[in-house]
Amino acid sequence: MVYEALVSALKRLGRSPLTIKKVIDLGCGTGLLGELIANEMPWVELSGVDLSARMVEISRERQSRRGAHVYTSVNQEDAATYLSSIKIHSIDAILASDVFIYVGDISNLLAESSKCLDKDGVLGFTVENYVGPGLKLLKSGRFGHSLSYIEKVASEHGFEVLIWKDCVLRQQGGVNVNGASVILRKIK
Repeated sequence: MVYEALVSALKRLGRSPLTIKKVIDLGCGTGLLGELIANEMPWVELSGVDLSARMVEISRERQSRRGAHVYTSVNQEDAATYLSSIKIHSIDAILASDVFIYVGDISNLLAESSKCLDKDGVLGFTVENYVGPGLKLLKSGRFGHSLSYIEKVASEHGFEVLIWKDCVLRQQGGVNVNGASVILRKIK
């Protein structure tokens, strides 16, 4: 979903996928999103970061269908801390699949992402829907984010919401978990 949203965003912006050179995969887990990017955009320099030592170990070994390592580097670190160490304006896209649902208040992540992203850089992620103001810890133990919250925090950190696509993120106990794939574009 995040990759598809990225491709849609690039089309909407009139940009070729070839303009994406450096990507960070926040909360890369076992590297599933990274593998898709490596297979579809093999020219990209892809860095991953995850809190879990086991996930980092697995994603470091993940290979593309060409047999190359998916990631240029994978670090075990908190996402915001990792982003704070990245050279300013050096990244084209930051992607986070099923990460923000565990963070809650994403203001700090957006602030750090804004520093890293080049002009017109994009930040893509998924959220679980929350119909109401702001964000809320849901019964699932994950956070739900409303569109109004995402728009507010995005604006505070120099982004605009380019794509908000409602979708079913997964099934849990036979019930759909509704969410959205989101692309923010850096405008400041």
